[in-house]
Parts: sequence; structure tokens; C-alpha cells
Amino acid sequence: MPDSQYEFKPFKYSSHYWILEALRGEKEPVKILDVGTASGYLGKIWRRSGHYVAGIEYDAATAERAREYYDVFQVADVESFAFPYRREFDYIVFADVLEHLRDPAAVLRRCIPALKETGKIIISVPNIANWVIRLGLLFGKFDYMDRGILDRTHLRFFTRRSLNQLMSDVSCEVLDAIPTPLPVQLVFPLTENKLFSPLHDAHYALTRCWKTLFAYQFVIVAAPCRLPGYPDSEIAYAGKIPAEKVLAGK
Repeated sequence: MPDSQYEFKPFKYSSHYWILEALRGEKEPVKILDVGTASGYLGKIWRRSGHYVAGIEYDAATAERAREYYDVFQVADVESFAFPYRREFDYIVFADVLEHLRDPAAVLRRCIPALKETGKIIISVPNIANWVIRLGLLFGKFDYMDRGILDRTHLRFFTRRSLNQLMSDVSCEVLDAIPTPLPVQLVFPLTENKLFSPLHDAHYALTRCWKTLFAYQFVIVAAPCRLPGYPDSEIAYAGKIPAEKVLAGK
């Protein structure tokens, strides 16, 4: 993912804000796998906080910029990456990644064994059901752009429901789902000034009131489902538990 398109969004209520918030409560260093690092803006913050951070990035030029912020780094296509880890990470992060994949479910299934028993997955994806897209469709417009929800590199589109279904398909439970408002600060940088904070607070409150319509992105925290009496080592391979054992709870 070229760095020119994927920049750090430091402002409050952005997807990066909520991803960082999800780990801010960790009192001790944890191990994080950052899938799709872009230029390493998240890894830089996590490593500075004392966490162990491994990174994977497809674009070689971008990876060269990111590498210094990670303890371990791989330049690889995540669609075919084997995730050669077993119970190593507390968190696996897919920040603005799944929408670029041909088969996100397959990638998630392959990565899940890399999680520790209490590990979690953090994902952010754009919301194709945002009111701006709906309004465009009303007038017959569905035009790809260089960035945003209709980024021309997006291969998959998500709504809140389809994202929940994806996690169910890979045998993961959604623990938290957070909507983000439209990133007004990217379009109008002047609004990053503290004077506009009340307006951003109101905008976020509106987004939370009707998430499926006003959310620009969804940030979710999920964990693999663990069935009583079923070996953890096998449960880690989400989505591969025989249906009859799921129904029987074993």
C-alpha cells in the first residue's frame, strides 16, 4: 500500500485513534503483529511504548521506510503469506487492509493460530453503507477515487452486518465495534484546531446514534471462539471446526 495514500490519522475519533486506544490500557509490554504497516506510523508508536512489534507489508518501497520501527519485518503478499507463528501474539492488527484483499476470510483463518490463547484481532474497514455513498447511488453515481471509501484499490466492500458475518465465518466473536465519523480534518485541515473540538464531538455523537448510516469506518476488536472441551491448539484454526462438533459444543 503506497504511503502517499495511507497516512496517519492522529485526530480524535479516527480509526487510528481507536486502534491505539484499544492497546492503551495494556500495563505490560505485549506482542503485536501489524499486517499492512504502510510507512509504520502505528508500529512507531507501539514500539516507543515498549511493545514488541512485528510487521508485514507488501509494497517494497513503503516497507523500507517502515522497517526501522519494527522488531521483525516481512515484505510479503498477505494473500499468500503462511503466518509461520504459533501462539506468539497478543494482538494482530489489520488497519485498512481487508478491503484490499481478494479473500479476507482465508487470510484471517491463516493468521488466527498466531494468536495467544487470550489474543485478539483488531480490524478497521470502511463502511460502504455511509450516507455519502448512499446519496451518490441515489443519483446513479459509484465512481472510484484515489482514496476514501471508494478507493480504486478496494476489492471488497463492507457494511456493519457483512463485517459481523465475516467474523462469524472465521469463528471469531466481535467484542467491540466502534464507528468513526467522516474524517473532516483530512478534507479541511484547519478544523484540526482545538476551537473545532465541540463540533467534532457533536459529529461523533451523531455517528454513534446511527452507526450504519453515518459511520465512515468500523473498528472492531474480535477474539477466536473457544468451545468447551475442544483442544485450544485446534480451535485456533478458526472456521475449520466440523459443524457437528460446533453444534455439539465439543
